[in-house]
Amino acid sequence: MRLVQSLESLIFSMRSTIVEYDEGDVNLSNNHLRLRFSNASIGFETGNPLIKDVNLTIASGEIVGLTGRSGIGKTTLLRTAAGLLSPLSGSVECCCDLTMNAKRGSIALIPQRLGLIQHQSVGYNVLMGALPGANYLQTVLSLPSREMQEATKDAISAVGLSDKIFESVNRLSGGQQRRVAIARAMVQNPRLILADECLGELDAETAKEIIELLRSLAKEKDMAIFIVDHNPLRVRTFCDRLLQLRGNSLIEFDNLNDRYSLPQAGDGR
Repeated sequence: MRLVQSLESLIFSMRSTIVEYDEGDVNLSNNHLRLRFSNASIGFETGNPLIKDVNLTIASGEIVGLTGRSGIGKTTLLRTAAGLLSPLSGSVECCCDLTMNAKRGSIALIPQRLGLIQHQSVGYNVLMGALPGANYLQTVLSLPSREMQEATKDAISAVGLSDKIFESVNRLSGGQQRRVAIARAMVQNPRLILADECLGELDAETAKEIIELLRSLAKEKDMAIFIVDHNPLRVRTFCDRLLQLRGNSLIEFDNLNDRYSLPQAGDGR
């Protein structure tokens, strides 16, 4: 399973109320649009979609959170945003291109199980994220350019793991492995990061550090981040907007400061 997820992550890195919006109100230029679902139905069976009529726009610099009970379709929605699944109807765009045709490296996916190559070093795993910028010979012969090597070092430094660059991933803690996955996403220099439960199983202090890292990426690098988290109480503290899957509908909460209108921990509605 880990090998399959590692390969899927590698292949992906080389490609790259109901929520309703009036497109006239969104008013995003092409330079700021990062993700758009337009009348999209999500799932695996045309006659039985998991999520219906999704209309959602995410702009650069935004962090948008998604919660919902287990098995309701959060990961499926994220994989559709990544272009790994096609919508049953409607369309999904990344940076004004259909996600299936998105420019290589424009989308970075941090899967729930991270997709790291456990027996390889931190440096090797992060370097895999630089492959979208490599030419054919560099990829086949495993000869990264000086720019790719420097970008890898910079990303590892940014997540505070410079002293672990030659360390095997399977010797790292859970929090450190999540940092490696984020560094691998950073080195792509993507315009959109999709993170599936990347805060799961972390202690409060480590989760806080990862949150601050995500915040800095969104604001300083002009990226958009769409993050799935099972803990609505935590995710509302750092997201600009909060969504929840209920039944087969996507709900957005207007006021993140109104604790009574928000989903609570264990909310299975």
